Amino acid sequence: MVGGFIALLVVTALAFVKPDGDGARGASVGAGLGIINLTLGYLVTRRSLRQGMKSAVATLAGGFMARLFVVVAMILLFRRTGSVDPAAFALTFLVFFFLYLGVELLLVERSAGGARRAV
Repeated sequence: MVGGFIALLVVTALAFVKPDGDGARGASVGAGLGIINLTLGYLVTRRSLRQGMKSAVATLAGGFMARLFVVVAMILLFRRTGSVDPAAFALTFLVFFFLYLGVELLLVERSAGGARRAV
């Protein structure tokens, strides 16, 4: 299901993002921030899952709030400056965000499956 949603976001991004300078800059910033989010999120999630599910849930919730504030702040900044297309940034970042959510789901499922087998 996550893969289908990512495909829909990619199609939407391609349909609505103009490949001009502002759109390309927005997509580049969104992809860069998305890759950083994916990498750091993967590492932090793996580490917090080793410490227990309570720690993992707190980490995942805190990470979600941090990403939300960063994305909103970036969109507001881009709207004020006008040099980057905020829609291109947001759509591109969302693709990577949902890719990260899929990876996060797999990590949590593997961790929960291993805990169930040990009991």
